[in-house]
Amino acid sequence: MRKDWKDTDGTVASVEEHPTRNRTQYSVVFTYKVDGEWYGGTFTTSESYRKDDTIAVLYDPSQPDRNNLVEREKIRHWIIGAILCVVALFLLYAVLH
Repeated sequence: MRKDWKDTDGTVASVEEHPTRNRTQYSVVFTYKVDGEWYGGTFTTSESYRKDDTIAVLYDPSQPDRNNLVEREKIRHWIIGAILCVVALFLLYAVLH
């Protein structure tokens, strides 16, 4: 995300609850409007949201479908993937030696 991204209000379209043993995760679907066009996305959080809640969205003016909430989710998935790869390599090394 860059400093030239703009902010707008988004609206929570739906929330799906995913209880786990230690905490509850929520999949949040949201929409926002830029220059008369609708955009949206999904992100996962431990914060509780309700349908029709207003959320702050930062978006890329040159590509309004890019926003901070979805980009943050992509980064989170990359981090989880990297951690799983490191664990797998460690286990493989332990088994082979």
